[in-house]
Amino acid sequence: IDPFNNGLKNYEVTDIVYAYLSDSSRQQPLRTQDLLLVNTGDPDRERIALLIDRLRDAGAAVIGVDVLFEGQSEAPTDSLLQAVIKRTPNLVLACEVDQINSQGTGFGRWKGVDTTFANYSTLGYVNFPANQKRVIRYFSPQELVGQDTLPAFTTALLQFYAPEKATQLLNRKKAVEHIHFSGTEYAFPRQEQDRLLDSLSLEEVRSVVRNKIVILGYIPGRGEGDPLRDRHYTPLNQSYTNRAIPDMYGLAIHANVLNMALDENFVRELPNWVNVILLALFGYLNVLLIHWVYDDFNEVFHGITRALQLVEFILLFFLIALLFHFFRIKLDFGVGILALLLAYDLIMIYESLIRRRLPWLDRI
Repeated sequence: IDPFNNGLKNYEVTDIVYAYLSDSSRQQPLRTQDLLLVNTGDPDRERIALLIDRLRDAGAAVIGVDVLFEGQSEAPTDSLLQAVIKRTPNLVLACEVDQINSQGTGFGRWKGVDTTFANYSTLGYVNFPANQKRVIRYFSPQELVGQDTLPAFTTALLQFYAPEKATQLLNRKKAVEHIHFSGTEYAFPRQEQDRLLDSLSLEEVRSVVRNKIVILGYIPGRGEGDPLRDRHYTPLNQSYTNRAIPDMYGLAIHANVLNMALDENFVRELPNWVNVILLALFGYLNVLLIHWVYDDFNEVFHGITRALQLVEFILLFFLIALLFHFFRIKLDFGVGILALLLAYDLIMIYESLIRRRLPWLDRI
């Protein structure tokens, strides 16, 4: 049963919307005016330091480095990187949050970047609230780390680039945000580190990066690099029933989050009390309907009930999919589907076991 259970946890109806109804065949990259992803390949601290220097001089609005600078390397290289970080105020370094506290309200520490660099830069964590075997659907805008609040990597970038958008995101006061995926990992403008450093002049680099969010990290082109390195499962994976190979690099997930926040294209979720009322009403109406069929069409009760369940399953599937596709409303109707499944059997138990033994129920 466990593999079946895990499969259900990894699957949502909205995955089909992403995989087959979304416009994944865009001819033009997303956010050409705001975003640029840069593939660093195997990270080299000296080359990254030189690239940060060049991007800052070329007028990048904010530079994000999704590379973990753990520990110390060769002294001259680390000294160069530290000096570059000190003179680049619009820089965000990646870290990870670790050791969730006993209350489940925050983390004990951050890790993944040496204090040699962390002390002179803004930090943003790159963790997503799912492990490597689960589908990435959510991100948390900020977390409590120790006694301080630490922003997510994307939130920190927004605070430099568009503070009002970052404020709007945080003012939603949601512990986790459902990510609205706008495109695949190839849908955003990208450049190679070597090209920006070795092939283009400073003026040419300026024309590419000026006033943009530039994020450095591992995001090779199609058919290149390691398909499992910093790569995650997302709802855009068309093999949603058999997620053999992760489909999106972490850098592209950050780009989707930024695109969502800049466009204010957030996923809407119904309040819990509305969801509870809808589920209770749905379950109650189904019990009334099935019970009416049992009383008036007893001889064909089984066939009619199963047909009704099938029709309702299909209608619910399309309702959930279309609400998400056209209005970005995420309807959580898992309990309602369970109620629909159990209604037939519960009515049979009531009629055949309970009602026959308790005649007074007929007077209620």
